[in-house]
Amino acid sequence: MRYAFVIAICVSAWACSPSSASAPAESKAALPTVSLTEKGAFPLDAHVESVDIASGKYTFERMQKAGSALFHTAYNGMDGVGIAVRPNGTHVARFAPLGPAGPAAQSCGECHNAPIASAGGLAHSSVVRDTVGKGVPPFDVRAATSLLGDGILQLLAQEMTEELQAARSAAADAAKAAPGKPVTRELKSKGTNFGSITATATAGGVTFDVSKVAGLDADLVVRPMGWKGDDPMVRNIVVFASALGMGMQPEEFIAKTPGADPKKDADGDGVSRELSVGDVTAMTIYTASLETPSEIAQLASLGYVQAMSADDKKRVDAGRALFTTVGCASCHTPEMALTNTRFEEPTLRGNGNFYDQGLAKLDPNYDPKRPFAFDILTDAKPPRAEARQGGGATIRLYGDLKRHAMGRLLADHAEGESDGGDGDTAKYEGKPIKIPADHFLTAELWGVGNTGPYLHDNRAGTLREAILLHGEDQPPAKGEPGRSEAQESRDQFKGRTAAEQDSLIAFLLNLRSFAPAPR
Repeated sequence: MRYAFVIAICVSAWACSPSSASAPAESKAALPTVSLTEKGAFPLDAHVESVDIASGKYTFERMQKAGSALFHTAYNGMDGVGIAVRPNGTHVARFAPLGPAGPAAQSCGECHNAPIASAGGLAHSSVVRDTVGKGVPPFDVRAATSLLGDGILQLLAQEMTEELQAARSAAADAAKAAPGKPVTRELKSKGTNFGSITATATAGGVTFDVSKVAGLDADLVVRPMGWKGDDPMVRNIVVFASALGMGMQPEEFIAKTPGADPKKDADGDGVSRELSVGDVTAMTIYTASLETPSEIAQLASLGYVQAMSADDKKRVDAGRALFTTVGCASCHTPEMALTNTRFEEPTLRGNGNFYDQGLAKLDPNYDPKRPFAFDILTDAKPPRAEARQGGGATIRLYGDLKRHAMGRLLADHAEGESDGGDGDTAKYEGKPIKIPADHFLTAELWGVGNTGPYLHDNRAGTLREAILLHGEDQPPAKGEPGRSEAQESRDQFKGRTAAEQDSLIAFLLNLRSFAPAPR
């Protein structure tokens, strides 16, 4: 009855409207027509082609618009969304899961839509992963991460990788000068301490002891994507989400699948070449150029929101100080300096670890010597990162791009694996790189104020809950397995007065994801 009541009110209001009796002719002419012809939803006149990108035919504006359209379009069966045949050849319903979950979405923006377009997702957009690999529960839940700032994270990771691998090279050079004598070098970059590496030179060459490398893979590649910090670059996220989340098969994904032909209908849904290499590049550029999360003071200075009241500013300032005092800032680093603000796709920066070398062999126009590029300070969607005096940018990410042990309560059911730039499992000395079950990348807190629910599996409904889940009331002893590295900070927060806790929460709520034209 309540629906009928609402409808009756709406109809009554429309009937009483002064313009309802006879709409002006010009209004009728402006009304949209309704097509009765079934057609695909692909938003462009033709696929974006990598040859056109490499030859410079795409401006930044054209590329960004193409990427946005491809990202937000709800595809249908005529576009090839979903799957009809699993990789093992069994036939399934179009949106039947490849594994525990997905493909189930028809657009990227369907999951990444809260609090604004292309940001994070609400609880219903979570997926489950079969980490154990047996196809039966227990599964591990993953929340949809916010994509805002992902291009900047890749830029930071590239520079950090170069610095860390330079330290490894310096250790090797020093070891060669003193054969048989171990040489140790600290691994630090942009304020983050990743432990140390030891090199020893013998007649057979230089060997490395990586047992003291901390929160980082043994190959010293900083991987800033995903809750586990298991992927190095934006493009891989686009490829995997398209193929496994929507069943929109990128031709590069099919081309690297054993026995599959990228020119044929690999997933049996009647459509081939669902997304081209150029389409993926366009979505990568769109994603990498999204707005940068900010704080209320900066947003107010740009005229996007009202300035905080004096009382609110006082609370936020007190919370910011407490954030450091209780130790949160030891992992959630407030800011990092970025030297090079030019994002390239593909790129040789980061010592070649941030582009798909396998794809470069398949498509000569996916060429790191002819990348598509833009500057995050001048081209990205506002609000943008802050220019740094003397060059580069100040990135207020509140993260350290390092993995930490988060304790037994938050642990996955099994260890994970890292990906290389080509999307395959990364290896070190011929063995797959493993990630301990309880290790997670420090979540960047920029934008945390309006991107709940929280944590990797959405288990925290509030920021206060999220903080308290960084440990437990009866944790393992220090040094014992299963203890969270954040236990002490969590306990310090819990021991504060309600007013002090409220001030820290106010500070976090001040870290916002915001677009000038919110969805």
